[in-house]
Amino acid sequence: MPNPIQDCMMAHSSVRAFEPTPVPKEVIERCVAAAQMASTSSWIQAYSLLQIHDATKREALAELCGGQAQVHAAGAFFVVLADSRRHLLLAESAGCDHVQNLEGFLLAVVDASLFAQSLALAFESEGLGICFIGGLRYQLDEVDRLLDLPQGAWPLFGLSVGTPEEKPDGRPRLPLSAVLHHDRYPTDGEVAAATDAFDEVASAHYAERGLAGRTWSGGMARKFMAPVREELAAYYISKGARLS
Repeated sequence: MPNPIQDCMMAHSSVRAFEPTPVPKEVIERCVAAAQMASTSSWIQAYSLLQIHDATKREALAELCGGQAQVHAAGAFFVVLADSRRHLLLAESAGCDHVQNLEGFLLAVVDASLFAQSLALAFESEGLGICFIGGLRYQLDEVDRLLDLPQGAWPLFGLSVGTPEEKPDGRPRLPLSAVLHHDRYPTDGEVAAATDAFDEVASAHYAERGLAGRTWSGGMARKFMAPVREELAAYYISKGARLS
């Protein structure tokens, strides 16, 4: 049976070139309202979405995100926040403690991520393109100053949204057998076999784009050779998070 939701999901690709057409306010509000129906732990709804309209701020954010032009070129740009601020204020109003620990931080991060993925799907269902911007975490202290964020509002990543200038092909994904397991986690040999199988698919994908000789496993090995963004823990702690 045709399933338009799954068809939309399978057609996903990250868009990095956008037409300058603004995303209408009514489309944004409709998509955000739909995304709010994402699952949320214990109904805490620990997220907020900050739309950046100011052109100067968007240009500055593009640079802080590593020179990513789509941050200021897309029809709309958002910052996804894990948000415990409202819970902190509720506790203060009730005259009780608001205790943070790693679980509390993770609850907000998971809630915000579920909301953000639902939001992306809602935008894509409208025929728009999206690109998550993890580069927002390159210089979080500077992002924080630019956006004047309070304690308990934790920026996680950005989201560019707009009319695609071109629709790139999606990247292949790991085989189903690599991610769907039954009753037990696979052995290391089974994990390696699935990775080897995917390397063949990924190598063909690279070769078609003039990058012959590259593999997915090689890229992953290089990506995790050394720690990155080591200042993140200190930043989030400074904003009220507890990571223990």
